[in-house]
Amino acid sequence: MDPESKGRRRAAGSPAPDAGQSAAAPRRPGSHDPEGNRRAVLDAARRLFGAHGYKGVGVRAIAADAGVTPGLVMAYFGTKDGLFREAVGSGAGVTGDVLGADAAGDLPAALAQAYLDRWDRLPADDPWPALIRSAVSHPPSAELLRTILDKQVGEPLARLLGDTAEAEVRIAMIRSVLFGVIMERYVFAHDPAVSVPTEDLAPALTDVLTTAFGDAVRPARGPERRTQGPGEAASTRSGKPETRQPSPTPPGADDSAPSLFDRLSECARRHQELVGRTVRAYGISLPAYEVLATLRDAGEPYRRTMGEVAAAGAVRAGGLTQHADRLEAVGLIRRERDTDDRRIVRLCLTPEGIALSDRVSAARSAQEHELLAGLVPADRRRLSGLLGALGHTLGAGVPEQ
Repeated sequence: MDPESKGRRRAAGSPAPDAGQSAAAPRRPGSHDPEGNRRAVLDAARRLFGAHGYKGVGVRAIAADAGVTPGLVMAYFGTKDGLFREAVGSGAGVTGDVLGADAAGDLPAALAQAYLDRWDRLPADDPWPALIRSAVSHPPSAELLRTILDKQVGEPLARLLGDTAEAEVRIAMIRSVLFGVIMERYVFAHDPAVSVPTEDLAPALTDVLTTAFGDAVRPARGPERRTQGPGEAASTRSGKPETRQPSPTPPGADDSAPSLFDRLSECARRHQELVGRTVRAYGISLPAYEVLATLRDAGEPYRRTMGEVAAAGAVRAGGLTQHADRLEAVGLIRRERDTDDRRIVRLCLTPEGIALSDRVSAARSAQEHELLAGLVPADRRRLSGLLGALGHTLGAGVPEQ
């Protein structure tokens, strides 16, 4: 049979299995079993991606193997990238069960064990190793791999650790450690990594991850929690902001300078984490929102030079271009060059950027009002005065420029 005739038969819904594969029951076109068709496509995708890599398989081949039309594959998954992401699932990600171990202080150990268990039991046709190998020499595969790691590893860790510069560094280190183990032990099978028993490797990997997490995991914050009042400890365990149920400062509380500044730093860190979660619900990062807010605060026509945005302290100067690129790509800002001096570039909010900035600002304001709801007006005024006095003292110790 010539290839065209064979292709026509498969398009008609009578696929012939490849050599070495078990024959599946033929699927009729227009079958009223969309979930069955979808599972068949995913099964075919996992087999073919696992055998040939991301770049070695096309949508038509997957459709033929599953006994459906290419159009149906696209209707289910949109793109080849979308199909691949669905095929790999969340097996290489930081799952909710793993993140839940943070409450008991076991996050590094849970994460190490989850990764080793997952890869020790990796099916022979799993597409993950093929994608990693493809990524070494195939830029589209490398970009897809980065996107999946961002989604499955970077974003869950960011929700846990926050959206600060320190958190970004720790997330980068954690990703590098995990991916390095996968490459050495499971993809390229290099000794000694491949020969170390899992029961010996897991504690060592836990130690490395504990260092990478630093004081972001709960054990490092344990001593500080023990100095808090009963009401504060209970609200922490319930997952609610501690300002909802305030308690008086317990007798004998440590009011030394190091303790006071540690508490201020902890409050600032937790505030940043909470605001970061609120902002990310709108599809942007906290630094990106700060860029939008800085432009919004400038007033009409809502634009500032790159230098002015950086000077406002919205984001670190080194990351401003990256955030601007992303905001421009999704239509929230645009770049304008000065008509007299082309070297001067201004960032300008689009109508969509103005609308999003206002929505996020309103959500952030409501959240911050809720966080302060446990303080009566007199306490808020007292707190404001104390912080103002401290700020004046800190400012007095800084030489004028």
